[in-house]
Amino acid sequence: MSHFSTVKTKLTNRECLIQALQDLKLNPQVYETAQSLKGYYGGSQGKSAEIIVSGHTIKARADIGFKWNQSSSVYDVIHDSYETVPKLGKDFFSNKLMLAYGKHLVRVKAAELQEQFGECAIAEETHGSVQTLRLTFAGHQEVQQYVRR
Repeated sequence: MSHFSTVKTKLTNRECLIQALQDLKLNPQVYETAQSLKGYYGGSQGKSAEIIVSGHTIKARADIGFKWNQSSSVYDVIHDSYETVPKLGKDFFSNKLMLAYGKHLVRVKAAELQEQFGECAIAEETHGSVQTLRLTFAGHQEVQQYVRR
């Protein structure tokens, strides 16, 4: 039976979420106020979201929504797993989306830290399934020598 499920996440940064969805070629539609989602049978089942990935984008009959949860200050994912899992994979939200989101969030945090630590260089490395972002701040490269007397 097809229906929308709401899943709690750790997604807090709107711009990073939008950029991650764009990186994954999901073409999110962004709204200031929540819009109705289209479900398997055409109705929204009363579900709405501010960031919507149209079901057509993934060749599914139901949309994926990201709704801001005011009480927990995170985005909740609203999706129909009968539609999304076959199209995106079982670990899409916990793995692929979180990796893409994390990359953008690291870059945002690095930009914030530049004021304190100086210019930042970001190196990206991949070893098998492990992906690493290495941040190097100019302030950490200073070497001070002290003379012992």
